[in-house]
Amino acid sequence: MRLSCARCLRPAEFCVCAGLVPAPSRTRVVLLQHPREARLAICSAWLTRLALENAELHRGVSFEDVPRVRELSRLPGSALLFPGAGSTPARVLAGRPPPVLFAVDGTWHQAEKMLRLSPSVAALPRVSVDAGRPSGYAGLRAEPGEVHLSTLEAVALALGDLEEAPERFAPMVAAFQRSVALQLACARGERRSPRHRGAGAEPEDGA
Repeated sequence: MRLSCARCLRPAEFCVCAGLVPAPSRTRVVLLQHPREARLAICSAWLTRLALENAELHRGVSFEDVPRVRELSRLPGSALLFPGAGSTPARVLAGRPPPVLFAVDGTWHQAEKMLRLSPSVAALPRVSVDAGRPSGYAGLRAEPGEVHLSTLEAVALALGDLEEAPERFAPMVAAFQRSVALQLACARGERRSPRHRGAGAEPEDGA
């Protein structure tokens, strides 16, 4: 039987939990994950949940009738981490973080559908980040643009800007990068996954 880590749920040889201590944050991060993303080898939403003290994860396609999601979306100041017209750069809100920050985890097509079916979340003020660099997924999953980020990277960057403490969230990004490196090493070996670039890869996480 293949041994797995009880914390990150990954095979023992792909575990990245060593040194990953949950980071505190003033903002509560609420991860809304498409069910298909939970089955991927690189599950950045689950790793994000592990890496933050103040976070929770919900899986589904529509969250409009999920009591906990509705409750948090109604809190004054709650926001949605999502790029596009009308979004406010996280750095502009430095020192004034929202009490709740929703992050949608799925391909761009999945994320758009999830928001369409969850109008209470979709109507929230939007916060965006600009990494100015390629995603850590580069080489593993196809990307819709040069600087689109995984869910974990987007959340870490947003919290770093909002709470003016990027160093506090750097360990979670390092853990994600280790996870990608391990998966790439596997992909270049005998156990190549069809989700890797060059074998029908899909767009990366929407955030």
